Amino acid sequence: MEVFGQLDIIVANAGTITYDTPPEDLRPEPFASQFALMVTGVGLLVGAAWPHLVRSGAGRIVLTSSAGATFGSHHNAYYTAAKTAVVGITRAFALDGEGLGIKTNAICPLGMSHLFEGFSTDEIFNRWFEDNARPEAVAPMVAYLAHADCAPSKRVFSTGLGHVSEIFTGLTKGWHQAGHTPEDIRDQFTLIEDRSGYTVPMSALESTGAMFRDAPLPTSR
Repeated sequence: MEVFGQLDIIVANAGTITYDTPPEDLRPEPFASQFALMVTGVGLLVGAAWPHLVRSGAGRIVLTSSAGATFGSHHNAYYTAAKTAVVGITRAFALDGEGLGIKTNAICPLGMSHLFEGFSTDEIFNRWFEDNARPEAVAPMVAYLAHADCAPSKRVFSTGLGHVSEIFTGLTKGWHQAGHTPEDIRDQFTLIEDRSGYTVPMSALESTGAMFRDAPLPTSR
């Protein structure tokens, strides 16, 4: 603030990883340390910047999650749990920023960094990946999401190797029957998981709207 006079953009890319940890070997300390860096640290960084982003009127926040988090990664519970939490705080900050001009999005980047050391023992693949999965291929998406012209918010994007996709969470139409039993769920599971006509709720309140529609609240007397 002393040098530039204002703050418009936060890009938080903190991350560390522990490979090859099967469920029976999980311990409290690595969970705590990885959450401290990738969740608590990122959250407090944004919290400290928030008043300045509000004053900006066009604040932009870009956080870093991981495809390994959103889709799962073998023997990697510490990292996947923390990076999944980043998606949660992305959506929370996006809702908090509505009406304030603040947009918050997350990326799941694919790019060569120290985090990939130990990911593969295939030297041919490692050399190819180092040559082709350059961070420069991720930078354009970050620049777009950080720009004042960026319209989307509360979204997650996969980016790398020249490719960009959106990762989203959908909600099926589902099924309703008051007083249903576990056996009813078993018998109706095909309908419950049917993805035709799914929606993408914009908030937790919106996601529970179908439940209230199926079980209306009593009218006031």
